Amino acid sequence: MASLTDAEVARVREIYESAFPDELTAPFEDLLADRLLVRVEDDGPTGFALVRDLGETGWTFLRYYAVGARGRGVGSRMWADLTALLAAEGRTRLVWDVEDPDEPGLADHAVEEHRRRIVFYERLGGRLLPVREYFPPHDDGHAPALLLMDAPLGAPSGEGPPLRDLVVGVYARRYGLAADHPAVRRTLAASGLL
Repeated sequence: MASLTDAEVARVREIYESAFPDELTAPFEDLLADRLLVRVEDDGPTGFALVRDLGETGWTFLRYYAVGARGRGVGSRMWADLTALLAAEGRTRLVWDVEDPDEPGLADHAVEEHRRRIVFYERLGGRLLPVREYFPPHDDGHAPALLLMDAPLGAPSGEGPPLRDLVVGVYARRYGLAADHPAVRRTLAASGLL
């Protein structure tokens, strides 16, 4: 962010605020607690990724990923750059959550949007993990139904970490919840990981 002009920062904020529903956003200023990577092209910022390394695991959590204009390949190019950068830094896995298109009560347009995001990530090598009842805590008390995805970074090294370790690691290092927290135990039990 330090190398962006005020106008470019304003554009990144606009991309952020238009990409996510209010219940899934934090105040823009709070994003600076993590690493904000901005894609800047000739016409200015075109997208961003907000990432947090998950301690000594070698994994990185993708908090937010958004582009300003779809259909121009920006998202795919930005993904290739992001994963190459993280792999070069020695990170081994990218982990993120996505909105569950099967959450009861969603409007049709929200269901379609959630499905499109999952397909986009799968096309780029992400995989939807068999994790159920994944409800990370949110400051406003609303806990949207989420799904967990991941992608290996760098050279393939087998099948990756055990699913239980991944779930416990995300809850602990992203959300600060211990393995015995009721939310973590609910997810582990529903996913057959206890």
